Amino acid sequence: MAIYLEFPRLDKAFPYRCIENDGSILTTPHWHKEMEIIWIVKGKVNLGVNDQPMQLKENEFVFIKGGDIHYVMASPKSERLVFQFDLSFFQDVMVLNNTPFTLEELFASIEPYSTFWRPDIQKKIVQLLNKLYQEGKEQQIGYAYAIKSLLCELITVMYRELDHFKPRMVSNKPYSREILEQLSMVFQYVEKNYTHPIKLADAAKILGFTPSYFTKFFKKHTGKTFVTFLNEYRIDKAKWILLNEDDPVTEIAGKVGFGSTKTFYRLFKESIGIAPLQYKSSTIKVAFGQDQI
Repeated sequence: MAIYLEFPRLDKAFPYRCIENDGSILTTPHWHKEMEIIWIVKGKVNLGVNDQPMQLKENEFVFIKGGDIHYVMASPKSERLVFQFDLSFFQDVMVLNNTPFTLEELFASIEPYSTFWRPDIQKKIVQLLNKLYQEGKEQQIGYAYAIKSLLCELITVMYRELDHFKPRMVSNKPYSREILEQLSMVFQYVEKNYTHPIKLADAAKILGFTPSYFTKFFKKHTGKTFVTFLNEYRIDKAKWILLNEDDPVTEIAGKVGFGSTKTFYRLFKESIGIAPLQYKSSTIKVAFGQDQI
């Protein structure tokens, strides 16, 4: 089974989200640069991180650091919450000098599965995860500050109470820090330039690679070609415009970097399954419950 790169849709200004998944939802082996915590809230879930498979039961969880290959098998009658966040979320506190190692090293130094943790620490983390979920669900005034505060509290627990785990060097997994940084450079380039024509050679130049080597490098570490990634990125941007603005489709195609409206229509339909205007109409109907009238 191919390993692919996932791009969690996190707000750049607030790079955090919580997803609710039931047991019918499985995820094939994938990785991403963001941190992730999977908390089992009901039943049992079979999953794996890198080469270590595990079955977790209710109120157990796993910490997944950026670059770790992980998957979740179909687990009937189960429910889980997935918390994802980027380490840039903590930039304002990462300059502090009173910690023995960085956040990246912290996550690399701990046993990922809570089944091997002390029960009192497990309980404390579960309470924090539950508060995180509730804050995101209720979204009362100031909830964003509450979420950041809770994540900082969670990390403080990891620093102070997981002292029985000795920090170790960041393991040299298939997706090392160097590879993540190289891919990040490409992603940032696309993010800044997707509205303009981008050639394969342009992206390869960012890393100092030849187009041929870059093609193999990108496919090996993302599971898709650069052109496919670029088109999917542009389609994703187009979906946002369709739902939030009233621009004509021809104008949207140009806004997201497609030189041809015909190409935009074709790729959008191949990706989403329906034409752009159908997508806009059907999504708005679902959002307002009009499909139930």
